[in-house]
Amino acid sequence: MDAMTDTHPLPYLRRLDMNLLLTFDALMRTRSATASSALLHKTQPAISRDLARLRDRLDDPLLVVVKGRFIPTERALELHAAVQDALAQIESALRPAEDFDPARASGVVNIGTGAHSEILLAAPLLERLRRAAPGITLRFQSVHGDFVPDDLDAERLDIAIGLFGKVPARFHRDTLLRDRRVCVVSKAHPRAGQGALTLADLPRIRWFAFAQMYGRETNFDRALKPEAGRLEFSAYLSGFGITPYVLLDTDYATTMPASVAQVHGKHFPLAMLELPASLRKIEFVMVWPRRLHTSPLQAWLRGQIRDVLRDRAGGPGPADQRAAGLPDATSSTDPSSRLTR
Repeated sequence: MDAMTDTHPLPYLRRLDMNLLLTFDALMRTRSATASSALLHKTQPAISRDLARLRDRLDDPLLVVVKGRFIPTERALELHAAVQDALAQIESALRPAEDFDPARASGVVNIGTGAHSEILLAAPLLERLRRAAPGITLRFQSVHGDFVPDDLDAERLDIAIGLFGKVPARFHRDTLLRDRRVCVVSKAHPRAGQGALTLADLPRIRWFAFAQMYGRETNFDRALKPEAGRLEFSAYLSGFGITPYVLLDTDYATTMPASVAQVHGKHFPLAMLELPASLRKIEFVMVWPRRLHTSPLQAWLRGQIRDVLRDRAGGPGPADQRAAGLPDATSSTDPSSRLTR
């Protein structure tokens, strides 16, 4: 097939043995077959064969002998100007990675956060990076519902965190935090002192969800089957951050991880109600693409994220819980005995 009609990428490079470029670079640097053979640990006949093949491929003599020394043609000078930079970049890329120093790192990392996880993660992670890696900029973006690979595939996201179920095998995944789902209402809500909800209570409550969930089956819906039908939402909010403000001024309820409810409870007069057992179990999952798995920066940052959420898993201390009127996220005792009346 003529190279001009070849639709494959890099049609000329695919027809060329890369070793010929190494020989060409050595000859251009030394202008001597003897010196090039020593530099590349090849015999002089091997150097001559490489040069002959390259001349034939490029249809140019490239190097001509004048008074016992190679003199480059115009084509050789033009080619070497590009080749030496390309070889240097390839050599740099193949060099073993140096020890990662977060203090010297720079760039933007895009993190997709769902299921209120940004509330748990953002402040402590930003503080960690301010001290350890001030050159790194974090860009949080909201993700909702099931795991959608498009943003990671298209490199719009580097990491996604949420309550993801099925994740394609081409991605890496790690469970960050096991928590339980709870119902959260204002302390002025008629059910605030109830302690726990039954399945029969659920249809009698006004629930809100988030705009991206409209018309879609949610994790909550799947957990209800086959015990009950879909949970009906009568309002959809634009994002997680507005949640406590809407709860305070309405008789609506919503669900969230208990660890997130505890964070809200430090700042807002909210009450947490236990859900039926079949609806409680949730897991925060972190997902990232294979292309970033060995990146020193990304690996270090994933470790920081794990540390932050591990610290959060214990929840606030007893004094904080009593002040907030919220139970411990990891406790397994009778929920009715742990809720503020």
